[in-house]
Amino acid sequence: MKKVLGIMFSFLLVGASFGQADKAKEILDKVSAKTKAYKTISLSFDLTISGADSNPIKQQGKAFLSGDKYKVELADQEIYCDGTTITTYLKDDAECYTSAVSDSEDEGMVSPSKLLTIWEKGFTFKYIEEEIVNGRTVHHINLFPKDPAKSKFHTVILKIDKETNEIKLVYIKGKDGTNMKYILTKFDENLSLPASTFVFDRAKHPEVECYAD
Repeated sequence: MKKVLGIMFSFLLVGASFGQADKAKEILDKVSAKTKAYKTISLSFDLTISGADSNPIKQQGKAFLSGDKYKVELADQEIYCDGTTITTYLKDDAECYTSAVSDSEDEGMVSPSKLLTIWEKGFTFKYIEEEIVNGRTVHHINLFPKDPAKSKFHTVILKIDKETNEIKLVYIKGKDGTNMKYILTKFDENLSLPASTFVFDRAKHPEVECYAD
């Protein structure tokens, strides 16, 4: 009898697990479809970077996206991606560094465009619960890498607005103890963003030394 009950309980757990994954996938599919329908996106966000051996670093920033192209504005740096290369401009050092997009992806960098659809490649997902955050009902979904040995992350936590199907929080937990939390404070779509938005203009910064990786 105990064995039968154990087997039944196991089946119930498996069924619940599949249900959580199905519910998470349904919500994430809606977010993906809505995000990809926009030609351009502008985001304002609060970023907190924390580690086991250091005090948290908090910054506010903005990001502008158009397909695979993006620009990120932070207090101490700007990051430009034209779809092929990434240029990081360090304001205080008057330096910029250019590298290939593929190299950055190999290092585990999550671009703003990938941040909004991070679940689409290499992750399984689990629906956790509904929560109330700042008066809004949000879905709490956790992501887990399909191949943990090759991933630099062990968990990604998402909070998604139930009414608008827009991401409100992305919390990336690194295997090295470094965690990055993005709280999206403003979301605008279909703005007019010229191609020059995503290219670092060296002519406007003649004092900046630029290096290629």
